[in-house]
Amino acid sequence: MITAKLAALQFYQLAIQSPRTPDGSFNKEAAAPGEVIFNGKAQCAICHIPPLFTEPGRNTHAAAEIGIDNFQAERSLEKTYRIAPLAGLRAHQKGGFYHDGRIATLRECCGAL
Repeated sequence: MITAKLAALQFYQLAIQSPRTPDGSFNKEAAAPGEVIFNGKAQCAICHIPPLFTEPGRNTHAAAEIGIDNFQAERSLEKTYRIAPLAGLRAHQKGGFYHDGRIATLRECCGAL
């Protein structure tokens, strides 16, 4: 009953604007090294593609594809990790980062690389 409605639902979800980051809410100079890591060594930008910073279409991957263990993926129906959208990340910083929430802060995430 819902399969025919999924495409419209995805379109709607992707059309919702992310909350804007308020001016002065972070140090742009301090964030610059993280952007270099994101786009370079960590290869995050391969899957977290602008402007939504997620992967269009079917945005799930096996643990081996993203270079981590499959502990949390094994708990999901498809046994994969979802590439979470990073646009508006500031609005949902509770619960941890990385594909399974194992990293408490963005600073820890970038420092681990």
